[in-house]
Amino acid sequence: MNDFFMIENSVSIENGVPKQFLVLPLGLVHSQKGDFLVDNESYNQILKHFKGRQLQIPVDYEHQTLQDVQAPAAGWIKELVLKRDGIYGVVDWTERATEYLKNREYRYCSPVIQVRKSDRKAVLLHSVALTNKPAIDAMIPIVNKDGTKQPDQAGEPTEEGAAPAGESSETDVGTLLEMLTELLQLPASASMEEIFQAVAGLIQNQTSLKLKVDSMEFEAYKAKAEDVVELALKTGKLAPYQRDWAFKNAMNDVDDFSLWLKSAPQVVPMDEMGIIDAKAPKPKSRSHELLGLSAEDITKYGTSR
Repeated sequence: MNDFFMIENSVSIENGVPKQFLVLPLGLVHSQKGDFLVDNESYNQILKHFKGRQLQIPVDYEHQTLQDVQAPAAGWIKELVLKRDGIYGVVDWTERATEYLKNREYRYCSPVIQVRKSDRKAVLLHSVALTNKPAIDAMIPIVNKDGTKQPDQAGEPTEEGAAPAGESSETDVGTLLEMLTELLQLPASASMEEIFQAVAGLIQNQTSLKLKVDSMEFEAYKAKAEDVVELALKTGKLAPYQRDWAFKNAMNDVDDFSLWLKSAPQVVPMDEMGIIDAKAPKPKSRSHELLGLSAEDITKYGTSR
């Protein structure tokens, strides 16, 4: 049995039916079942599983894919894209779902993910559902339907029904329990349940602390990647439409991207572009149009002299 979580995220449909939408936000995600982390490794693991199966990810209605009922698709996620705020799904909607979204009959999506036990990172995207229940529990464990096995502490599938490596005598077990009780600073009369609860509490505290540290390290790394991309834009070594591509590469290896930036040629002639009117900035040359730049882009990233 696998533990899958359902998460509520708002689908932005203010400007019509979205061609892509935020599936998972980056960073530490809070839920009623516990916090988990979505970082660059999460994206790579999710993408690896997605490409490995060579199947599009279904978008259904009200998580019907997880139930023993007919589950018509609302759409199919055909591509996963990493952006600055999270993992996006590029989706093909069915005609029926398109009408639902146009009429605002569905306004939320709920991704179903798997979280690795060892570090509380999201590592698999099972499916996504259109739903109108944003007030339900943010994360609920679901029985897996595709037969994959639950990752263990190392992230590898565990074998069901494995035999124990060996057996201990009752005396050895009693001695170990006495030592464990003393180590946990519990009374000698502590029951087995109390011992288990104490151990579980220690594990939970350790996992929670590690998750916070991992989250802080990820946020610092993400900020560094964003700064490097911003520098590339301001120095004319990237065009604005390349931002997502650059961010993805910087997240993979920010040091390598920084080295590339130092030797990369300037592709946007920022210094040749002047500003005629501050209210409606217009460049002197038309080279910006060939690069897909607007006057606003020049004002934001360019320099005048």
